[in-house]
Amino acid sequence: MSLLDVYVILAYYNNAVIHPSRKNKITDQEFDNNYVKNKIMEISNYHSSALHWNLKEINDTLPSLIDIVQKTYNRLEEELKVSFHNSRGIQRFKSQFQKGVADFMATSRNKAKEAQNREMQTLQPKEFLSTSTKATITIENYLGGKYYFTTDEISIVDKNLFLIEGKHSSNSKLPSIGDIKDGLLKMVLYCNLTDVKIDDTDFTPKPVLKLTSTNISEKISSQSSTSEIEVFKSSAGFNVNNVEIIDRLFAEAKANNFEVIIEGV
Repeated sequence: MSLLDVYVILAYYNNAVIHPSRKNKITDQEFDNNYVKNKIMEISNYHSSALHWNLKEINDTLPSLIDIVQKTYNRLEEELKVSFHNSRGIQRFKSQFQKGVADFMATSRNKAKEAQNREMQTLQPKEFLSTSTKATITIENYLGGKYYFTTDEISIVDKNLFLIEGKHSSNSKLPSIGDIKDGLLKMVLYCNLTDVKIDDTDFTPKPVLKLTSTNISEKISSQSSTSEIEVFKSSAGFNVNNVEIIDRLFAEAKANNFEVIIEGV
């Protein structure tokens, strides 16, 4: 979130009701609205970056918030006669955090690196790769903080590094909206990269969102001509909703300097 300049509010549920059909489950959870509203007011008067806010919340707010969360969940358990599975997890989280913020952040960073390594070894069902060039990306912010990602494919052409995020559908002509949004989130990150290097060699990043499907047979790019795009949409038999999604995606890509590829596989 800090990379996206998003101010994060750490909040908790303070109200819920018993689920009408599922035993020992709750539903209609509600945040502590007064707490959230006060935090929003703090942010409106905060004059530093989202990164500094988020670090402040981890250091100053989270320790006391953990106790509030535990008391609130204990109250809900008693009032609703349910047992929360995450109560022990909260205690473990608190114990880990009490060892020190630096240790906590180091542990979180190590978990992110482990997740990055696992992702490198895994081909997800929602990816259809034309190469085996999956790669790790480590993004460092201006304070030295590091964020660990993987890209589904890379392609190097001269000094251009194409960072390709792939989303695949075997049932529809386009991947789901959720998958597309997930891909766009990566585009936001990749479009804002500077000083990109591979083994100390400089490259220009070229973000690409590649949408593949087994239900179409052709290929088009947001960088194709208007006439080519119109022919593709017509020949592929997209419905009105699909066409609207493609038009919006291509407009977004042109406005923000990334490429969208739609390809049948």
